[in-house]
Amino acid sequence: MSLSRSPTAGNDVPAAGILKSILTNTMRSRFFFVSPWLLAAATALLILMVVSFTLSTMQREKRLMTGAMLQKGATLMRVVGSGARSAYLADLRRGIWNTTPWNEYLQRIITHLSEDPSVKFLMVLDDRNQVVAHTDRNQLGLNKREFLLSLRADDPQNGPGLVYRISKLDNYGRIFLVARPFKQLLPAIPSLHLQNMLCPEGKRDKKKPDIFNNRGAGLHPDLPGRGRTYWAVIGLDMQAYDKSLSRLRFQAMMLSLTMLLVGIGGWLSLAAVQGYRGSQKALSDIQAFTGLVVSRLPVGIIATDRQGRVSTWNQAAAGMTLIPARQALGRMVGKYLPPELADFFAPGIGRSKQDLDGESREITLAVNDQEKVLLCQLIDLRDPDEVFMGQVLLLSDISRIKDLESEMRENERLAAVGRMAAGVAHEVRNPLSSIKGLALLLKNKFSRQSKDYETTGLLIQEVERMNRTISELLSFARPAALELQQIDICTLLAETLQLVSADIASEHITTRLDCAPELPLITADRDRLSQVFINILLNGVQSMEQGGVLEISALIKRGNHQLELCFQDSGTGIKPEYLPQIFFPYFTTKSGGTGIGLAISQKIIADHGGTIHVESEPDRGTSVFVELPV
Repeated sequence: MSLSRSPTAGNDVPAAGILKSILTNTMRSRFFFVSPWLLAAATALLILMVVSFTLSTMQREKRLMTGAMLQKGATLMRVVGSGARSAYLADLRRGIWNTTPWNEYLQRIITHLSEDPSVKFLMVLDDRNQVVAHTDRNQLGLNKREFLLSLRADDPQNGPGLVYRISKLDNYGRIFLVARPFKQLLPAIPSLHLQNMLCPEGKRDKKKPDIFNNRGAGLHPDLPGRGRTYWAVIGLDMQAYDKSLSRLRFQAMMLSLTMLLVGIGGWLSLAAVQGYRGSQKALSDIQAFTGLVVSRLPVGIIATDRQGRVSTWNQAAAGMTLIPARQALGRMVGKYLPPELADFFAPGIGRSKQDLDGESREITLAVNDQEKVLLCQLIDLRDPDEVFMGQVLLLSDISRIKDLESEMRENERLAAVGRMAAGVAHEVRNPLSSIKGLALLLKNKFSRQSKDYETTGLLIQEVERMNRTISELLSFARPAALELQQIDICTLLAETLQLVSADIASEHITTRLDCAPELPLITADRDRLSQVFINILLNGVQSMEQGGVLEISALIKRGNHQLELCFQDSGTGIKPEYLPQIFFPYFTTKSGGTGIGLAISQKIIADHGGTIHVESEPDRGTSVFVELPV
C-alpha cells in the first residue's frame, strides 16, 4: 500500500494581504495629499483679506470719528453764538444799557467751554485774521493768519460753510481744526423797532446812555452787522482719535501676525505631516516588499519575539511543516512546532539549548508519513545595544540533495561493481567456454543410462547458468544501446500484463489498469521498458502468495513534462531496514532470487532519463513509482 502524498502546503494569504496593503496605502496617500504651498497660498489670501477688511474698518472708523468731531465742533460753535447772543439780549431785557463790547460776551462763553478737556482752544477771528475772542486772553488782538483754511464746501459731511483740517501746532501738538463763519449776535433791524421791543418808551431810563441812534441801521457801533466777516475756529484734541486709529492698526497688525504665524505653523505642520506620511508610505512599502520577499523565499523562516511567540512564518516554512501560518502566528513557539524544531529555540532569553546561534544542524522530520531532511540554523536577533529581540530559525529542505548524494554514491558503487563485473566476466567466460566444450565431449562418450552421462549433463547445465549470470553482469556494467521509438505506454502496459497473466491467474490476483485519458506518446526502448515492467509485476505477484489486488495507473504530472507510472500491490511489503538496499545488485529476500532484477530495472530507467523509487510498509503492500520524461 502506498503512502499518501502530501499536498502542497502553501500560504498565499500573507502575500495577497501585503499587495492589498500596498494598493490601499498608495490610494490613501494620493487622496489625502495636499501641497504645503497650497496652504501657504490660502494663508496669504486670508491675510490679504484680513488686512483689506481692517483697512476698510479703519477708513470707516476715521470717517465716523471725523464726522463726530465735526459735529462736536459745529455744536460748540452754535453754543458760543447762541450763548453770547442770549447773554447779550438778557442784559438788554433787564435794562442794562452799558457799552460792554460784544466780544466780551463771546469771551465769557469761550472761557466757560474751555473747561472741556477735549477743547484745546476756541477763538473767533475777524476778517483781518485778528483774534476777537480766545480761550487764552493773551491771544486777543493777535493775527492768526496760519489758521486760514481751505474750504471744503463740496464735502457733504462738513455742512454748509464748515471746514476742517488736521494740523500739528507747536503749542498744542496734533489737533483737529474746525472753522465756520460766525453769525452775528443780533439781526440788522431798525433801531426804533428794536428800542420799543427791548425797552418800551414808558420804562426807559433817561439817565442811562442810549445805545441807539436815529440813523438807518439803528445799531450800536460795536454790534456786528456793518458788513464784516467773522470766523469761529475750534481746536479739538486728537488723542482719542489717534488712540482709536492706533488700536485698529495694532489689532490689524496682531491679527495679520497671528494669521501669518498660523499659516506658517500650518504650513510647517502640513509639511511635517506630508513628510511623515511619505516616510510611513516608504516604510510601509519597504515592509510590504520585505514581507513579500520573505513569504516567497524558498527558505523556511520562523521568527519569534522576546516572549517566544511566533511573529513570522513564511510560505516555505508552512510547506515544510504542513502548518499554516494563520494557525501558528502569535502562538508560543512550542505549541505547534514539532519537538525537533522546538528544541532549537531558547528556553530562556537569547539562549538555545544546543547553543547553536549561527551554526547549522541537520534534522530528520517526519511529515505526513514522509521523512524530510532539514538543514536548520538558529540566529539570535539583537539591537545595537545587544538587547535580545527574538530568534530566527532558517529551514532548508535538503531531502532532494540527500537523495541525489545517495544516488551519486550508489552510481559510483555500481560503476565500480560494473567495472569489476566486466573484468571478472571477461576472465571467467573463456574458461567457461572451454569447460562447456570438454563437458560436451565427455558427455558424448558416455551412454545415456550411465551415471557419468548424467554428471556431465549437470556440469553443462551449471556452466550455462554461470554464463547467463555473467551475461547479466555484462548487461548491467555496459551502457545499453537503446532502440528508441514512439510508444503508447497504455498499450505496452496491457501487453506486459498479458505476458504475466499466467502467473497472475495462478496466484488468484485481481489486476486493474487505469490510464489517464489522452496520454502523450513517449520516446523509449520498447523491449527494455517491457523488461522493467515484467520485473516489477513479477515481484508484486510473488509478494501476494494468498492472492490480492495489483493496480497499475499512468498519469501526467509536473506540468505535462513527466509521465508517472504506479505499480501498487497488496502483498507482504518490505521492512523499512531493507528499503535502502533493494536496488543493490544481488540483494534479495526471496529464496531462489538473484537480486539483479531491480538493479537492472533501475539502470534501464536511468538510461531513459527517468527515476524509480519504492514506498512500502510491512503487511500493507508496496508501491513502485516510475517517472519517465515526456
